[in-house]
Amino acid sequence: MRVLIALVCWLCAVAPSLAAPARPRPVVLERSLVVEGQVRRFTVMAPDNRSGALPVLIVYHGGGQTAERARRYTRFDEWVVAEGLVAVYPHGLNNNWNDGRQSDDLAARAASEVDDVAFTEQLIDVLVAEGLADGRHVFLTGASNGGMMAMRAACALGPKVAGIAPVVANMPVDWKCKAAAMPALLIHGTDDDFMPYAGGQVAAGKTRRDLGTVLSADETVAVFEKINGCTGVKETKTLDEIGRDKTAVVIVAYECARGALTHIEVQGGGHTWPGAKTSVLADWLLGGTTEEVNATAEIWNFFKGLPER
Repeated sequence: MRVLIALVCWLCAVAPSLAAPARPRPVVLERSLVVEGQVRRFTVMAPDNRSGALPVLIVYHGGGQTAERARRYTRFDEWVVAEGLVAVYPHGLNNNWNDGRQSDDLAARAASEVDDVAFTEQLIDVLVAEGLADGRHVFLTGASNGGMMAMRAACALGPKVAGIAPVVANMPVDWKCKAAAMPALLIHGTDDDFMPYAGGQVAAGKTRRDLGTVLSADETVAVFEKINGCTGVKETKTLDEIGRDKTAVVIVAYECARGALTHIEVQGGGHTWPGAKTSVLADWLLGGTTEEVNATAEIWNFFKGLPER
C-alpha cells in the first residue's frame, strides 16, 4: 500500500510537467566592452534554448534613466522567448546618451565626451561575431533621449541597422541623417511638454537648462519620408475605444519605395511610452499614457513585418 501511495504521489508530482512542459526562460547576461578607453556596460537577454543567431533589439533608456528602468516600462523581456529575439539594454554614461544635440548645458554632461555611435557599432559587432546576433536583423528603439540616440546611431551606421522605432523623440537640428534608407516607426504625443510636438527647445518651461533644439514631429517624419522614397499615405487608422485614458491614436502608414514608414500620433498623449504601466504621479509629471496601443507590441510587430534584406 505504501508503495502504491508513493507511486500515485509521484505521478501527481510529474503529471503537470508531462502535460505542460516548463516554458523556456530568458537568460540574463551582464556584459561590458571598452570603447575609446571607457568601460561600457550592457544587459543582454536571450532565450535559453536558442539555436543560431537571432534578431536583436537594442533598447536605449531615456535621459536620466537606467537600463533597468527601460526594461521595466518597455517589457520587451516578455517577447524574448515568445518571439525568439535578443533584447539588449545598454547603459548610457551617467544615464545619458550623446545623441548629437548641441548646447552649453549638454556639453557639461559626461555623456557629451563619449561616442555612443561607436559604442553601438562595437556592441553589434561583438554580438554578431559571437553568433548571438543576426546581423541582417538589428533594430534600435528608445524613448526621448534614447529615441534620439536610436535615430543618431541608425543614421550614422546605415546598413548595419535594419530599422528603428523612436518613441517621443524628434530629430535634433544639429545633424542630418546620412542613411540611404531606414525603415522607421515613429511615435509622438501631441501634448508632450518635454519633446515639443511642434519643434523647438527641448523641455522649455520644464527646466532652465538648454537641452537643445529639435525639429517638429511632422518634420521628423518628413526626414524619413525622403530617405525612404515615400510618395504618399497608404493607410490611415484611428483608434479611440478607451475613454478613460482621454487619448486617441492615429496610425499612418506610408507608401515607400526604399523602406517602410509608419507614424503613430497619440492625440492627448504626453512624454510617455504608450501602453506602459503608469501612476497618477507619472501622469502629472509626464502627461497622459494612452491605452489605445501598446508601443512594445507595435514596435516588434513593425520590425517583424519588414521584408528580408
